[in-house]
Amino acid sequence: MAYVIETKDLTKFFGKRNIIYHLNLKVPRGVVYGFLGPNGAGKTTTIKMLTASLRPTYGEIRIFGLEMPQKRVEIMKSVGYMPEVPIAYEDMTIFDFLIYMGRLSGLKKEKATEQAKDLMNYVGVGKLALNKIKELSSGQKQRVTFASALIGNPELLILDEPTANLDPLGRIEFIGKIISLAKEGKTIFVSSHIVSEVEKMCNYVGLINQGRLIAQGRIRDLTQIEENDYDVATSNNALALNFLKEKPYVREVWEEEGIIRVQVDPRFLDELFLQFPKYLASQGIRLKLFRPHTSPLERILMEKFGIGEVGD
Repeated sequence: MAYVIETKDLTKFFGKRNIIYHLNLKVPRGVVYGFLGPNGAGKTTTIKMLTASLRPTYGEIRIFGLEMPQKRVEIMKSVGYMPEVPIAYEDMTIFDFLIYMGRLSGLKKEKATEQAKDLMNYVGVGKLALNKIKELSSGQKQRVTFASALIGNPELLILDEPTANLDPLGRIEFIGKIISLAKEGKTIFVSSHIVSEVEKMCNYVGLINQGRLIAQGRIRDLTQIEENDYDVATSNNALALNFLKEKPYVREVWEEEGIIRVQVDPRFLDELFLQFPKYLASQGIRLKLFRPHTSPLERILMEKFGIGEVGD
C-alpha cells in the first residue's frame, strides 16, 4: 500500500521531557485520516514536525515517499497546511492575503487572483474580501486560513484542529467540505479532540495519547460490533420495550435517547427475529430501526485504550 505520510520511530524531546515517542504513522493515499486524542496528547507537535516547522529529536518522516525536512520545498508544493492558530498578515485584506499566498505557492498573479476569488466564496468570506484580517472574528479568520490551505489545489491537506473557532453551523459546513474534497481524491490529515467530528468526516484514524500512538486503521475495523446487541427504534417504544422485557431470551433491555438497546441470548436469536416483527405488526407499530449495536469511537477510546474521556 502506498502511504502519503509515513513516519518511523518519530520522537521529540523538549529538554528531558518526552513529547512524542516512537510514532509510526501510516496514512494511505485518498483517505481522511483523523489524528485523534485529548488536548495535550501531542497532535500539534506531530503536525509541526510533518510540516518541518519543528525538527524531530530522531526518527524519519516521508511524505509522497520523499524525506522531510530534506525535501521540504518539493514536498510543500503539494501540501496545504492549516495551523491550529490562524496565521495571517493582520493589516492585509483577505483578498490581498490569499493572492499573496498564491504567489508564494508559485502561482502566476492572474491564477492567484482567480483562485483567491473562488476560494473566498467557497469558504464563505466573499463579501468580506476587502476587510482587513484584523477586523475579522476568530471564526472568519479560521475560514480564511482554510482558504489559504487550499491555494494551488494541493494533493495533501494537513489540518490542525480546523473547527476550533467555528460555530456549530460552521462546523457542519466544514465537515461537508472535507467529505467533498476527499471524494475529489485528496488525502486529508486532520487532527481533532472531538470524537463525533472525526466519526463523521474520517474513514481512517490514529489514536494518540501522551505522545504514543495507541492504534490506527480504518474506523470500521477499530469500532466493535457487539455480538447479540441490537439498537431498535419504533413508532411506540414504550410498548416495544414492555414486549421485550417479558421475553426470557432477552438478557437486558433499556431505552436511551429514543433508542432501545437489547441484549439477546444468542441461542434464541431466531425467536427474537420471528416474534418481535409479528408483535409490532399486530399492534400497528412501525419499525424505524433495527441494527447491530456498534460501540462508538469515544467508548473505544475510554474502555479499550484507557485514555480517559475525550471532551469537546
